[in-house]
Amino acid sequence: MHSAQAQAQVRDKIFKSWSGISEVTIIKEVATKGEHIALCMEFWAKKRKIPTSEYCHIFYDVVQAYVQRLLSERLVCKAEDVIRNVDRDVKCFFFQFACECQDEELSEFVLDHLRNREPLMYEQEEPVLAYHWSLVQQLRECDSLLAKHRVQLPRVNIEALMTLPEEALQLLLVELYFANGNESLLGSLSKEMVWQHLVDSNQLEKLQRWCRFQETAVDAQEALSPLEQGFAAWKIDATMYEYALEQLQQPSEVLRNFFARAGYFFRDESNDIPAQLRRLCTMQCLDKHADLLSRQPLAKYLLDRGLHSLLLMDCVPVASLEQLAGSETHQEALLNLIVDLKTNSLAENEGFELISKSVQTYLEKTHDLADSFQGHPLLTFYDFLGQEPSVRSLEGFLTSTSLGRVPYLKSLTTRFDHGPTSGSSGLPTAHDLFLKFKHINLPLLGAAGHGELVSFSNPRLCQRYARKSQLNYTHYLKQQRSAYAVYYLITEQLQLYGQITKTQLFHACETVTQMALQYAGDEELVTHCVACCEMLGFDTQPLRSFLLLQKKMPKRREGGGGSYSDLLAEWDRDLVQQLEANPKEFPLELYQALMRLAVRDTPGRLPVALLEYYASKNDWWHLLLLFQYFDLPLSELKKLLPHFKSSPLGVHLLRALSYESIGDRQHKRNFQRPARRSGEAQPQTNSSQETMTNSSHSSNQDTSMQQLQRNTDQSLCTLLTHTARQDLFAIILCSTNNLPDEAITTMAQFLDMMLGSAPPHCSSINLLRHCIRQEQPVLAVLAATLSEQNREWCWLVWLAVASNQWNHLLQEATTFKAREENRLEWVWSIIRGAVAGGQVNALLHSLEIFQPDCKFTHLCRFLQLTAQQEDFSDATIVELRQFFCSWSQDAVTLPLCGSLPRKQAMQRSIGLLIIQLQSNFDCILQQQRFLDCICRSDVGDICDLLDFCLLHKVFGVAATWLRELDINLEQLVKRDSSEYRRLVDALTEARAYEEALQLATLLQLPLSDIVYGKWLAELEGGVLRPHQEYEREIQQHALPPAILVNFLLQAASSAGQVGLRRYELLQSALGVIKQHHLFPNESFDRDQIEYDMVLCYLQLPEDQLAQLTIYHSEYYEQIMLQERCVLYKSFSELKELAGIDDLSISGKTPLTSDMETRLDALLNTLLDKGDIVEALRLQELFEFRPNDLRFIVFAMALAEGMTSISNLSSKERQLLGEIEKSAFPKFNRITLNQNVMTRWGSDLSDTCSDSVALEFEEIPSKEKQQTLDTLLGIGSKLKYGVELGRRIVLAYRAAMYLDKEYLDVLRTKDAGVLLKSAAGEDCLQRLLVVSDIQISTRMTPKEIAESLALELTTCIVRPRFYIFNAKDQPRNALRNSDLWGHSIDRDFHLFLELAPNTTILGNCLLEYCDALKAYRRYQNGQMFEETEAFERLSGIITQYGLPTPPPSGTMTGIPQVLSHKKQNQIYVELLIKAHLCFVHECSMEGIVSVLQKAKALNGQLAKAKSWSLIVRMLIGIARYREMFYCFDALIDNEQFESLLGQFDEDQKSGLRQAILSYIKEYQPQNGKELLRLAALHFLMYKELAEMWTEEAQDIVNKIQSMAEQSNKLRCSAQVQTLLQQALENYTHATENYLLDNKLLLAQQSVSRAELMAMQLDLCNKALEKRHNNNANLLCVSVIGVRTREQFRELVNTHLSVPQTLILSRAYNYDVNWSEALLSQFVLLQVSNYLQEYLCHQRINDDVIEQAVKGYLLHAQSNATNAKQEESLAQLVELIKSVILKYKLASILGLKPIVMSLINDSPVHYLRDTNFGRSEFHTSGDT
Repeated sequence: MHSAQAQAQVRDKIFKSWSGISEVTIIKEVATKGEHIALCMEFWAKKRKIPTSEYCHIFYDVVQAYVQRLLSERLVCKAEDVIRNVDRDVKCFFFQFACECQDEELSEFVLDHLRNREPLMYEQEEPVLAYHWSLVQQLRECDSLLAKHRVQLPRVNIEALMTLPEEALQLLLVELYFANGNESLLGSLSKEMVWQHLVDSNQLEKLQRWCRFQETAVDAQEALSPLEQGFAAWKIDATMYEYALEQLQQPSEVLRNFFARAGYFFRDESNDIPAQLRRLCTMQCLDKHADLLSRQPLAKYLLDRGLHSLLLMDCVPVASLEQLAGSETHQEALLNLIVDLKTNSLAENEGFELISKSVQTYLEKTHDLADSFQGHPLLTFYDFLGQEPSVRSLEGFLTSTSLGRVPYLKSLTTRFDHGPTSGSSGLPTAHDLFLKFKHINLPLLGAAGHGELVSFSNPRLCQRYARKSQLNYTHYLKQQRSAYAVYYLITEQLQLYGQITKTQLFHACETVTQMALQYAGDEELVTHCVACCEMLGFDTQPLRSFLLLQKKMPKRREGGGGSYSDLLAEWDRDLVQQLEANPKEFPLELYQALMRLAVRDTPGRLPVALLEYYASKNDWWHLLLLFQYFDLPLSELKKLLPHFKSSPLGVHLLRALSYESIGDRQHKRNFQRPARRSGEAQPQTNSSQETMTNSSHSSNQDTSMQQLQRNTDQSLCTLLTHTARQDLFAIILCSTNNLPDEAITTMAQFLDMMLGSAPPHCSSINLLRHCIRQEQPVLAVLAATLSEQNREWCWLVWLAVASNQWNHLLQEATTFKAREENRLEWVWSIIRGAVAGGQVNALLHSLEIFQPDCKFTHLCRFLQLTAQQEDFSDATIVELRQFFCSWSQDAVTLPLCGSLPRKQAMQRSIGLLIIQLQSNFDCILQQQRFLDCICRSDVGDICDLLDFCLLHKVFGVAATWLRELDINLEQLVKRDSSEYRRLVDALTEARAYEEALQLATLLQLPLSDIVYGKWLAELEGGVLRPHQEYEREIQQHALPPAILVNFLLQAASSAGQVGLRRYELLQSALGVIKQHHLFPNESFDRDQIEYDMVLCYLQLPEDQLAQLTIYHSEYYEQIMLQERCVLYKSFSELKELAGIDDLSISGKTPLTSDMETRLDALLNTLLDKGDIVEALRLQELFEFRPNDLRFIVFAMALAEGMTSISNLSSKERQLLGEIEKSAFPKFNRITLNQNVMTRWGSDLSDTCSDSVALEFEEIPSKEKQQTLDTLLGIGSKLKYGVELGRRIVLAYRAAMYLDKEYLDVLRTKDAGVLLKSAAGEDCLQRLLVVSDIQISTRMTPKEIAESLALELTTCIVRPRFYIFNAKDQPRNALRNSDLWGHSIDRDFHLFLELAPNTTILGNCLLEYCDALKAYRRYQNGQMFEETEAFERLSGIITQYGLPTPPPSGTMTGIPQVLSHKKQNQIYVELLIKAHLCFVHECSMEGIVSVLQKAKALNGQLAKAKSWSLIVRMLIGIARYREMFYCFDALIDNEQFESLLGQFDEDQKSGLRQAILSYIKEYQPQNGKELLRLAALHFLMYKELAEMWTEEAQDIVNKIQSMAEQSNKLRCSAQVQTLLQQALENYTHATENYLLDNKLLLAQQSVSRAELMAMQLDLCNKALEKRHNNNANLLCVSVIGVRTREQFRELVNTHLSVPQTLILSRAYNYDVNWSEALLSQFVLLQVSNYLQEYLCHQRINDDVIEQAVKGYLLHAQSNATNAKQEESLAQLVELIKSVILKYKLASILGLKPIVMSLINDSPVHYLRDTNFGRSEFHTSGDT
């Protein structure tokens, strides 16, 4: 509780101290100190009457402005502390400030500070900060979004965004993206937030688009926006769907469907099963969401609505059906049936039987009467199909099952029992019919029929009595009326359904087929069943084949199980047995039937017993017949290979027939390929419109045919020939004869045999001729088997026919005229043609068939693997390597050609590889892989004809252009081929410059024309890139820069005569010339370009000038900018640099007035920037010179002595005279008190040393002074080029005072040399010279500070080595040396004026402090850090610490070692000077640093007992309150007297107040004595008086606490002593107040002393009475009066008049004398009270009148006596007013007084009064 009260008191005290202070000042104070920030917000929030949370934003705005000002002044550390104090993020604030700052230098300075703080962390966080800064910029551009988030983001800055919760930031990013459409934000968006935004904003169209991309593949040709691409990449999560389900109120139908596809339904459809089913079916995803539907009461819903067939769907779980079966007892049978259908598979025999039994059970439970089974033939269907379909099984099925009671099946049972021939035995006879109807009462029926004829055709009777039966089409089939059955079926279907579908016809055909199988023994019924199926449009060939085999083949043994496939295999084996029994008769009809059934049983599984039989006998002839006749696939032949008795025979047969089995691929993209034959058609697959289920092997024949077509690789007819015009075996038979084999020796003979009509040839030649005519390559294989000597010619024919090149071969033969010497070229042409035509497969097979040992096969296999199989593996590379290995051994041969020469073989092989590359690949990727494969084979190591690696690189660059540009890569094989160069030229012509450049770089061809053409093409297209890109391209390709200049000139000429673009292009051209030093140059004229550029600038519109950058000279950009734009050249050198003497411009354009004005402004701008060279060039180019340029040129000439004032004309003298009179003080000397911020516009002067210098130093010559005055006058008139003028003037003045040549000073670039000269030589105006050097050389504030810090440190350190300096005596050791003739202690403000930034100077001095610490560690042999300041300090110590060598020179130069005391002295002086620097600019950051170092130093000084240094540091820094620790150290060590030395008056006042504040606040031991001692020393009388007063008050308080009782004081000797002490203390206080002329305070102190004396008197009297009465008496206490009532009581009761006056003066209370007189004199009867009063006070009528009134009031309530009336009468007698006396006496009844008044002379005054005895008047005057 006490702490809370204390806090409240502190709070109120702080609030009270803030009253009257501005809001901004308080905020700055609390932010700087980091204290009471919350109280500040609370204080001003109450004042503004706003919530504190709202005011905090105002608070931070003020702090932000404050910190920005600090940063603009480069006080980064202080700004950082302020930001931390208000709990703001430093890096965020600094980074945003740097981004917003318009001053690039300041921005970079702040960023450097951030980098230096934490380099690694900043490097990581910089992208994050940059990203959030971009967000801030975008948010500021979106006002609506800012207004929406005003509460969440009251201030938009980087820190606010970074501190936002992730979800809120993501939502803000999403809204920002949709507000401004910035695509760069898309990568940062969260899909959940995007979804939430779209849902909240009800953007249904985008939601639909997003949902569509979830399951639908994006079309590659569809152009998607970036947002849609994001939709395609983002997968919608479950939480996103659920959010949309909760938030969307009115979703569209399309969106509902998309949600349903994902498995989500909106609330209004969550329990709506029809809606869910409709949407799932609409989106075709019913099976996908079967689990979802299974959780719904779908089974109950479908069952209640009678949708029983839908219960079979997978989405209806079996468990729900079983549960329904238990609850729905009336439909239990149906549900059990459906459960069995769902749990058992029809494809399995066991499942099929279970389903059949379940159907039977269902029918038995739902149909009680046997006749009701007539309508359910499905029962027999299931039972029958559960077994193998045979008549015998059908008979057993009908007799053994429980269906024997079905009436219409009884006749069938009878027929099976008695055989099909006993047809009429099972029919009812007439007797049976009579017995059936003998009990019919015909009369009754007639009566009931109202006389109608009683007959079986009577419809009424039939309707009433007859059993309801109806015939269907099956009954008509059984009657062998197939045509009518078809007619009845069609009409019935049309009546019932109105249409006939293929499914209905299929079911009918299925039933008819089943009937034919059941009655297979009844040939007539089977015939009609077949006819019915054919009339319905179904093929019955499989049915007829099955029945044929069943009839012709042996019956299966009883009990023989097995499947249908086993039956076919058994029939196949039976056929083999028949063939073995009778080999001359082939069972063709039965085998055909068997093959038809086999291909429909299991596709791909054909009967192989017969084929294996022929294979085991090596009977290839019959195998060929069977494969051709039945179109068997070669895969079956491959399966037969193990069964051949001679395995090579099977392999050769397969190889002979396998050509074109898979056909050479037709590539989509070929370079040079002839068109293929169009006779090869691809098989087409027809799909039926409906899906039909067939449980019979005889159904669905279309599907079976398609399946057979797909699984059959290639028929034999297609393998052997492209057309089936003739039978292969017929051709072989026709070609075979007994003539002897003929050998082909020449090309002419070969052509004559193949084409001529010569006499019959041998069998092999005939086969070759037929091979060519019929285009059947297999005949060439047969021919080779007959003629070994013509094998190579057979190879040629096979390859020509197989690759479709026979006509091409004939053309080549005609070209070569069938000469033998051209045979190689002829054969090679067909090989090239095969490769070029993509027939590498045929080429490889030809060699494998006819020349298996040919080494050329390796190359062909490499071509086939890469082209056909796309195999680019290492195994493929091995083939190529094997070929080249054979080539190296000269083992490569070709048929008909023999061995090839090595060089020729290599050239032709490389040509084949090139042809393969151009012709046989579909895409560029395959071509590149092919080239990579060749490169990996190391062909380049053995082949020098073509560099495939280079070709690979070329192909990677220009592959897409090779087809378009018609480049023949085969030409590359030739020596010195120019195809590459032609490719580069073609690419250049096609404007594919990038590819051309890459190729030219690869091929090391010139690039200049390509780059120039590329630039011109871009220029023609309206594209002109930034100049930096052209520069980079020149550097990249190492091109001469003149190309860029010519291009820029060309672009400028195309841009017109006037325009911004033309100016920029000409400027860029000049920039290139200047950068690469291209002048002089014959291809262009720099001067003319510059003239045209400036002329274009002068002609531009005014509004475009702000966008331009001014062109500068090379000297300015490359030299002056590096030298801070300081002029170091003379006028003659500048003219030479400008090239004024060599300028020549033809055809100058006259300048208008506007152009001259703009040219004048341009020249002035150049002068302001310091580019005097370009200004001179322009004034010479345009022969135009503005006044300021003329002044500057004249000033340069005047300063350099090229002209003089004496050479001026009278007018010029008059002009200069006027200038001097009105000289502006910018070049004159200024006061040292001038603001440092305006220093750069003026010069410093040394006013302190003027008088001294003028007395002792030689004055410069009058001529130089006149020249200087003239230069000052000229410079004062300059409006532009002021810096140039200042440089000239200040350099001249420095040279004059230094007594140096102007040009020497002007050309000296090292300012340190000039500064040393100014310091070392005795010259006039040293400080002015130093200032001129600093300003004219544009030294940076840092450099100036370092220079001054070095000089100041030297002046501080040098006197510490006084032992070795004769000039310095020990008594002057503590005094710092002078600098430039001024004391650094007394005149330090002058040196501060020299520094443009004293904060930097203070920091440099602090660096020397740190260096001094390092030097101490260096002396002690400890680790230290070497810095620049340490090196400079070491240099100073080395220089001035060397002892003075004796004359002999034997003393070594060992520097003197500084003692710790001297080091501490130096440290203290440096701290004091640094503090002065910081105070000069109010740098709180620097002041804090000084105080921290001073605090650390104080401890060291205290340990070293350097009390004088502590005092020196304390007084020098003069931050007494912050340095109270110095007082602590001195007082703790009893050195307080050290503070009482002799100090300056300004130091003494501050120290005096500091001592008082310290003693009062900290109250150390003996504080009063110390305070009294200090006060006496500093003559502080007031403070002494206050001390006496406080002590006296303490004594009074002690008396009150000890002896006071109920306004009484217990008297004792101790109380007397204390009162005497208090009296003396007040007396001393009065004396000191009087010495200090504090009269009011002295009077107050006297009053208190009188009070003490009065109390002491009262106490003494009381003690006297006690001694007389021997009693412990109390006296009145007058020292404890606290209220007016106490004062009134004492005055009215206890005190006399003198005592009352003393009490009144002490407590400053007024005395009511009327009341006092009434109380003491009248009522208490103190007789002498009136007399005392009259002695000390003047009584008046008012006092007496008020006393009388008081008495009258007292008399009303109290009894009076005569003594009181007598006393009252005495008072009335004292009244001077006769009227008042008469009135009061009348009222009081004082008759003597009344009578005396009447009898006396004043009676005539009373005659005019109307005074009555009962009236009362308050006043009356005489």
